[in-house]
Amino acid sequence: MTDPKTEELRTAHDVLAEWYAENLDGVLDRTPTSIFWRGGFRLIEPDALIGPVAASEPVQGFVGNETFRVRTVAGETYYVKSGPGLTAEARACSLAAEAGVLAPEIVAVGTNGSVEYLVQRAVAGGEVSLSDTGVLTSVGVELVKLHRVRGDGFGLLSGALRPTWTELLMDQVGSLDGLVDAGLLPADHRERLVELVAARTPEPEEPVLLHGDLHPRHVYAAGGVLTGIIDWGDALYGDPLFDLARFSIAGAGATSAVLDGYGLALTPELEQTFALYRAVWSAVALRAELDAGGDWFQPHLDRIAGELARLS
Repeated sequence: MTDPKTEELRTAHDVLAEWYAENLDGVLDRTPTSIFWRGGFRLIEPDALIGPVAASEPVQGFVGNETFRVRTVAGETYYVKSGPGLTAEARACSLAAEAGVLAPEIVAVGTNGSVEYLVQRAVAGGEVSLSDTGVLTSVGVELVKLHRVRGDGFGLLSGALRPTWTELLMDQVGSLDGLVDAGLLPADHRERLVELVAARTPEPEEPVLLHGDLHPRHVYAAGGVLTGIIDWGDALYGDPLFDLARFSIAGAGATSAVLDGYGLALTPELEQTFALYRAVWSAVALRAELDAGGDWFQPHLDRIAGELARLS
């Protein structure tokens, strides 16, 4: 058993190294080579990242990543993530913060072997209540700032960019064969998605930075004040309406508050676009769940079926 005094002297890198040693055959060594951007991140040794650690615990997240909540002896809280796409997530947070958006503070991002890791300071507060219209309106204001960040093409920050938004979405709905083969997505639903994306996708004037998975669990508040928007792992360049459509899954009341802050009225035409984007998002999320070995399928399947019926 670890002596409590010794435990206090452990660092965040010790915690991460031990987890990798137990779960990934020691791929993480004690002197990793870190990758840092010249601007926005400090080039420091991992053992000096956050100071002595008092406690750590795993937290639920995307099935493809591992996340730990780490509390230091000094009383501060950080999150340590490992898995694919974390350099892109850190980049998204950096770009959002530069635009004035309340994104998490990145302490460090790097690789050890072939594994990426990210250390970020915890955002104060907790998940927003759907009844807190003031905070939700502030989310709309934050999205206005976020959607001023321009990209060079359409796509994930971690992947190849496409010249048009329609081409990107066609790539997504055109690669759902695995869902059909697995007996999850009906073949006619896949075919209908392809038809709808080809015929009804609105082409934005230019690609802008999106959160990509905006919903109330990723919105934090304290005392009726927005404190941050978390979990930027699905950030991409695309149509700003995609972020609003993703959030609309939370329900009409919460969506209305966000749209008020954004300065946008929900018209019948916009409702159709939201329905299309919700169906596409659900199909992509369903594929990611299957690829990562998860089993949270039915809510996505139900939403796809419902949105396709709405669009018929």
